[in-house]
Amino acid sequence: MRRLVAIIGLLALLTFSAGCADAAEADEVRESVRAYNDALVAGLSDLDMNALSGTATREQAQREYSLMAALGESRVRMLATVVDIEFGEVEFPAEDRASVTTTETWDYRHESLDTSETVREERGVVYHLRYDLVRQDGVWLVSGVTSLDDVEPSAEGTAS
Repeated sequence: MRRLVAIIGLLALLTFSAGCADAAEADEVRESVRAYNDALVAGLSDLDMNALSGTATREQAQREYSLMAALGESRVRMLATVVDIEFGEVEFPAEDRASVTTTETWDYRHESLDTSETVREERGVVYHLRYDLVRQDGVWLVSGVTSLDDVEPSAEGTAS
């Protein structure tokens, strides 16, 4: 009987430890998304996406660079602010992969590079996003960002 109690206690401890590790890892994923957004804001403001190098994979940084380059060609700088971010559940489909959904509110000001005048302003823009992350060298990096607002509902999910 004592042995059974000891085994049950050990299993409970292992389960609790795994839960704490998952919670800590989920916190790391959320912080990585925050850092990515901070780097994106800085990169757009400075017209230099090198800020993403520690927060995103090379491929993801390249996708954001394309956006920044298009703005630069239009002679406009985007000054962005993350007003609010709410996280959904963090999932770990594989040991070195994670994904998390967010609901984010952003404010934007587009500023002319030639005159520094505001040419466009948007406030309270809401996005529903899914971030996919990979762990490289012990660090979570954003590998993709998908707008869930653009995703068509499946036939199963539609009302008839």
